[in-house]
Amino acid sequence: MKQQACIFLNGVYANHEPQITQVRSDSLVIGVDGGTHYLSSINLTPQVVIGDMDSLPQSELARLKAQRIRILRHPREKDETDFELALDHAIRQGCGQILVFGALGGRTDQLVANILLPLIYIDKARIILIRGLEELFYIKSCETIPGSPGDTLSLLPLAGDVSGIQTTGLRYPLKSETLFFGKSRGISNELTGSEATIAISSGILLCIHTSGSSITDLKEIK
Repeated sequence: MKQQACIFLNGVYANHEPQITQVRSDSLVIGVDGGTHYLSSINLTPQVVIGDMDSLPQSELARLKAQRIRILRHPREKDETDFELALDHAIRQGCGQILVFGALGGRTDQLVANILLPLIYIDKARIILIRGLEELFYIKSCETIPGSPGDTLSLLPLAGDVSGIQTTGLRYPLKSETLFFGKSRGISNELTGSEATIAISSGILLCIHTSGSSITDLKEIK
């Protein structure tokens, strides 16, 4: 089993985050600056806290230090976001799978950057962005996606057209077809059974899997 990291950002969370159950007991749990607040609310303790600490009160920082939790503090003026620093750390620790919570929603610039950033690491780790019932991940060759009939599955080309797409288990199948960058054809497909498979010949797909109904009840963690 791949070493797993779970990164918690200072972003938008659903009122109910069922995918938190994917955090294994042996996971490397990383609190990213103010995202550490969310960890406290669900009684999870990070092994490390990373960031410039501009959204983490000094009282909280002192409590973490008293617990001997590792603090990796960076300057506020830097070239990387705190999310990028956390991904770098997880990769250096040898994590082959990284679950990211709190990356979606909020400011549009940060949202877009958070979705694009994992592309840098696509050959180093499997990175999944999670919010409530949504999972975003990246397909470069092939993937089997477990789920339930009626789940929504959207496929969006990144960095150009994606060709040779073969799918099974979807309401609208693709058979050696191309999804063109910027076009919306891959939006809102559906699983017809307990799993779907996606295989591609070239390019990178962003896959958005929504289990059950769409998420409408969100809160912002400050």
